[in-house]
Amino acid sequence: MALAYKIKETMIKQGIQDEIISQFNFPDPKETTLEDLINIANLMERLLTKEQCLSVMEQQGCCKTGKMDVGNRLFGREHAEKTIEEKIKLYAESDVPYKVPCRLNADGTLTLFCQLEQHAGQFRCHCPEIKKIKKTPVKIPLTYCGCCGGHVRHAYQLALGVKLRMIDIVSSVSNSGGEKTCEFSFEILE
Repeated sequence: MALAYKIKETMIKQGIQDEIISQFNFPDPKETTLEDLINIANLMERLLTKEQCLSVMEQQGCCKTGKMDVGNRLFGREHAEKTIEEKIKLYAESDVPYKVPCRLNADGTLTLFCQLEQHAGQFRCHCPEIKKIKKTPVKIPLTYCGCCGGHVRHAYQLALGVKLRMIDIVSSVSNSGGEKTCEFSFEILE
């Protein structure tokens, strides 16, 4: 799991103080466990501001290359001249794979929703690392879920042709015990 290394790298790039970074245990990527990542996220919540946590985690996210990129890039190029409102409507109607629902809010922010699939009345987390957990319940910090926010942020930046800045992790499947879907709020930085 290279996520721990990527988080450390992002912290350095964003100028987080060495005294803070030195308090984290960033294990070798080949030996990193989900428990290590949960510990890193918990420590981030204690040592960093909310804005710093969001800024670091929005840079993370799996599956940011390959099939997902192709469809989103093509959509973005095809609809580059349209307004954000038009793009969002067309994107929702498109056959671009792996897209998630979104809502353009009255205040101009964008809300992205992940994992709307339910099983036995509970939402299911789609994070490949969380799916490996055998014991339940495991308390997952919201900061950890920002990684998925980074995943959907990447897709929407390509499709809409805008820069997005994560301003909140509203809820997550893992943090709510399956009662809520994953919901991320973004500022649109055109």
